[in-house]
Amino acid sequence: MGIVSICKSRRMGLKPLLGGSALCLLASLFGCGFDQPPAKGQQPATAGNTSSSAGMSTTAAGSPATTAGAAAGGASAGSTTTPLGGDAGATQGGQMAQGGVSPGAGAGAGGMSVAGGPPVYTAKPMSVVAYSPYRDGQAPGGAQPSKDDVKADLMMLKPYVDGVRVYGTDGANAYIPALCDELGIDLHIGAWIDGIASDEPNVHALATVVKENHPSIKTAIVGNEVLARATKNMMTEEKLLALINLFKADIGAGAHTYKVAAADTYPQWMMMRPNLAAAVDVVIWHTYGWWSGVEVANAYPLISSRYDDMLKAYPGKPMILGETGWPSAIDHMSTDKTTTAVGNETNQAKFYTDALAGMRKRNLPMWMFSSIDEKWKGTSGEGEVGAHWGIWDSARQPKAAVAAILALPK
Repeated sequence: MGIVSICKSRRMGLKPLLGGSALCLLASLFGCGFDQPPAKGQQPATAGNTSSSAGMSTTAAGSPATTAGAAAGGASAGSTTTPLGGDAGATQGGQMAQGGVSPGAGAGAGGMSVAGGPPVYTAKPMSVVAYSPYRDGQAPGGAQPSKDDVKADLMMLKPYVDGVRVYGTDGANAYIPALCDELGIDLHIGAWIDGIASDEPNVHALATVVKENHPSIKTAIVGNEVLARATKNMMTEEKLLALINLFKADIGAGAHTYKVAAADTYPQWMMMRPNLAAAVDVVIWHTYGWWSGVEVANAYPLISSRYDDMLKAYPGKPMILGETGWPSAIDHMSTDKTTTAVGNETNQAKFYTDALAGMRKRNLPMWMFSSIDEKWKGTSGEGEVGAHWGIWDSARQPKAAVAAILALPK
């Protein structure tokens, strides 16, 4: 299958498993793959085919409120040394973190107090999880699951999540909006963009779906880590903004029941993109301790620190950590070869419990990657690790992380 067909799926992470000097050489090129921020003032080349997945939770209060206005850059780009602690705020409806520091007691670094504010999380173990419907022997552009298969997956996930995030509208993804309506699952749905001829048709297709007024659709996401793949697809921020404006023109002016979002990696957002942030209702950003090569015990502190960076960089802007996770197999060494991120079920369960407990305590929204293993990804370009991000295996059997998150206090 060609790369164009493959890239129509959710989270195409072309993050080669490299070691030694090759890893160090490519560290500056792969934004999300190695998850390192650019140095202050630096504009490094960005590459690596990685897309991500995550979703957004909805509370009984309904769809989240947005904060108008352009985001202003106020953080030291890429700093991961911000002290942890303190609470960060959410907008009305409890759906999105909001950048900026509020005065008074309880305001933490990079956040605003949420004393008396609505909770981001519900009684479900997770807010949102990435979902792609492919089973063994299936893949984007190839054999597709049936509608009954997709429904069975969503019914399996429903007790654990408020919503799911998917990355396109084609193939078996076309079943998902109506099924989410039927099952009462929030849907965060995207258009795949990759600097190719299908970009505009994909944007139009997303607009067509959201105009069908599915009550489940809470977020429309135009593109996924497309700027992190810029050296391969020649995408620029200006081109992405044009596609976002094309989507807005399609859906028309006026009030909508869903929010428009852009999703990219932590390094890309830390290059300071106020125009992109201002063009959307919600900033979605992605980061992984595993791709950074940190030991699992240090993974949650790393992503929590990066949340502080993002909140300070885009004050007042609703945002969501839209993708993070840990694989159940395969190890990954840090770029300086001092630490190794070990992929196994035990570490996956630890990361999920650390991250979910930590972000619930901070009341910061976080979407997890991913729900179910997909074997086709093991040969997709991301490397063998691509087949091991789910907390259910491809036979739909739960891994250790599922029992671990059920045991967390709500």
